[in-house]
Amino acid sequence: MKYLVGDQDNNDNQLTQAIINAKDGDIIELLPGVYFSSTNPFICNIARNITLVGKTTNKNDVRLYCSFTVGNQNIVIFKNMAITYTANEDNTLSAYDGARIYGDNISINRQTSDDWDTIYGKDAYFSFKNSQILTGKKVKAIGLSMEDSQLFADNTSIQLLLQKHSRAYLKDSIIYHKLELRLTSKLNFRNLTVDATESPTKNDLAVKGYSDMNGQDLIFVKEDPAIRIVKSKFNVNNFQPMSNEIHFKFDDVSKIEADGKVPFNEGPSDSKK
Repeated sequence: MKYLVGDQDNNDNQLTQAIINAKDGDIIELLPGVYFSSTNPFICNIARNITLVGKTTNKNDVRLYCSFTVGNQNIVIFKNMAITYTANEDNTLSAYDGARIYGDNISINRQTSDDWDTIYGKDAYFSFKNSQILTGKKVKAIGLSMEDSQLFADNTSIQLLLQKHSRAYLKDSIIYHKLELRLTSKLNFRNLTVDATESPTKNDLAVKGYSDMNGQDLIFVKEDPAIRIVKSKFNVNNFQPMSNEIHFKFDDVSKIEADGKVPFNEGPSDSKK
């Protein structure tokens, strides 16, 4: 069943009722407009397999001030919309217990005074295409934090990606502020840009805790980029700038290859740096 939302004066109530009444497989279509408000965002627990799609090709035409929680192996698809949460102490999007989240042409943001993650996943699966995951004006907050989760991202930008016990595949994507793998995480990529020009952290990229990073075409935007590797594996080909211009620091336990050889180690690395 399809619900059309936004063709009446009570957009907020229409959307609320559509989500409450939706059954597995239902599609909620949203006409261009603003749903809820920055001063009164909607907090929603989705307990069905549903699709929310904006009837537009410009994701900013459909703007939702919401926080969504998805769990219990439910599947939710978001398409053609911008979702922002503006109150403290909730993620803009959280997924648990086998939930699967698919995003296409979406923006997910969190404009708050605290440092909660924009997206948090525990035992969840995420797929994003042509999308943005933002942290408002904050550069230390985490855009996407995953534990025991999986991520596929294509042509997607993420402001600070943190993986714990998680797997990710990134294609033609950008990580802003910092990229960090911890606790036996794995990352495979093709054409990945890391832009830490606005970040106060010392490391553009950190791979720690028996994690594993593999891929080709790794581009750093910040001058004098730094990579820290602790008790992990790192095998990457094709760097910009060249691998000999990147500041590598790693321990004796790690196995490192950059363009097929071990790069110059500027000093022993440890998990506190």
